[in-house]
Amino acid sequence: MTRRILAGIADQDLVCPVCGAVNKVYVDYERGVVVCTECGTVIKEGIVDLGPEWRKPESSRAHVGTSGTELGDIERGNVKISDKLRALRLKRAAKPVSSAEERLEADMREFYESLRNLLGIPKALIDEAIILYKKAYEMGFRASRREGYAAALYFAVKRHGIGAVTYRSLVEKAGLNRGEFMSAYMEFLRYMAQAGEKMPKVDPRIYIPRIVSALGLDGELGAQVQRIAAHLLSYIIRSPRIRNGRKPQVLAAISVYFACFISGIEVTQKDVARAAESTETPIRDLLNELADSLYIELYV
Repeated sequence: MTRRILAGIADQDLVCPVCGAVNKVYVDYERGVVVCTECGTVIKEGIVDLGPEWRKPESSRAHVGTSGTELGDIERGNVKISDKLRALRLKRAAKPVSSAEERLEADMREFYESLRNLLGIPKALIDEAIILYKKAYEMGFRASRREGYAAALYFAVKRHGIGAVTYRSLVEKAGLNRGEFMSAYMEFLRYMAQAGEKMPKVDPRIYIPRIVSALGLDGELGAQVQRIAAHLLSYIIRSPRIRNGRKPQVLAAISVYFACFISGIEVTQKDVARAAESTETPIRDLLNELADSLYIELYV
C-alpha cells in the first residue's frame, strides 16, 4: 500500500474533543477527514496527502474501461483493424523516420500488419514481400501504393503455395480496386522476371481441401472426395493443352466436381465455381473439353 503522510499533524497527538481518546483515529482518504474510532467524531478535515501519486497496478487496469483505449492494449488485444491501424500510426509518429526508405518500409508494414491476421499470413512472408517490393521499386516499379504492396504480397503467397489466400480474398480484405490490382500484379511479375526471381508455380492440389470444405463436405466423406480429386487432378494436369493457360483453382474445381460425381454427391457447376472463388464459364469450358478425353469407369 502507498505510504501516506498528513500535512500539519504528523508530529502532534490527535485528541478527540468529545470522548478525550488520544491518537485513536481512522483516516478517511476519500472524504479527506480524520475520524475518532471511539465515538465517530470528525477530529480534522481537509487533510492533504503528500505521499507518492497512487496508481492502479497493471493487473487491475487491464480490465477497466473500453478495450483498445491505450496504445499497448490496441497492439496486443483483439480489436478492430481500424483501431490497430490507428495504434500503428501513432507508434510510427512517435518514432521519427529519417530516410525515404525507412518511410516506405514503415508504410508497407502498416499495410501488411492490417492484413496478417485477416488472411492468416505468417510474419516471415511479410518480410519477404517487403524485400521483393523494394527490389522492384529500385528497378522502377511505380504502381498504386496499396495495389503495389498487395501485388508483392500476392507474389510471395503464390510462390510459397499458400492456397488459403486467393486473388478474391486479398482484394476483398484489403479493399482494393480489382482492375488496378491485376494491372499492378502483371507489372510486378515483369519486374520479378527481370530480377531473376523464382516465379510462382502453384500446384492446383493445394486448392482441393479448401474447395471441399467450402462445399460443406467434411469427415470421412470429405476425405474420400479429396483423395479421388487428387488422383483425378494428377491425370488431368498431365496434358499441357489442358493445363496451360488455366487457373489452378479451376483445375482443382473440376477434379472436385468429378470426385463428387463418383462419390454420389450432387453438386452443380455453380456450387463448385463459388467454392473455388471462380465463375461458371471456365468451369463449363473445361468440362466440355474433358468430355471427350476423360474416361471414368464406375464399379457398382
